[in-house]
Amino acid sequence: MPRLLLGLFLLLNLAGCNSPGARIAAEARQALVGMRADDLQACAGIPTRTRHLSDGTDLFSYEQRNANVGGLHLNVPTLGEFAVGSSGSYCHALFRIAEDRVVGLNYTGDNDDVFGREGVCAPIVRGCLRYPEPARIPPPVVGRFDPAAAAGQASP
Repeated sequence: MPRLLLGLFLLLNLAGCNSPGARIAAEARQALVGMRADDLQACAGIPTRTRHLSDGTDLFSYEQRNANVGGLHLNVPTLGEFAVGSSGSYCHALFRIAEDRVVGLNYTGDNDDVFGREGVCAPIVRGCLRYPEPARIPPPVVGRFDPAAAAGQASP
C-alpha cells in the first residue's frame, strides 16, 4: 500500500508539468504585459474591483470560484487524512495597470489545479490569450447625416 501511494504521488507530481490550466496562467504573466487596460477589459471582462494606489498605478481584480473541486479524500489510519487529485477552489487575479497598460499580473488564493500551479486562474486570462489583438473600433462619424440634404432638398 505505501508503494502504491508513493507511486501515485510521484505520478501526480510529474503530471503537474503538463497541466493546460497551469501553462495558460503562466503564459499570461508574460503575454499580457503591455496590453491596454481597455483591451484587457474587453477580453477578461469588467473587473470585480478596482483600486487606485498611491504610486499612481491601478489594480484590476478578477475572481474565479470553482464549485467542483473533485479529487479523492483518503483517511488512512496512523497517516491521517489527505486529498489526492483535488484542485483549488478560488483564484484572485490582480492586474497592475500603469499609464493605461498592464505592467504586472499576480495570482492569489487556493488556485492550484489537479496537475499544476495556478491552473484555477486559467479561465480569467484564457480569452485574452486567444484574442490578444485589440478590437477594431470604427472611425467616428464626422457630421450628421441629413437625408434631405443628400437628396438635394433643403432641410427644414
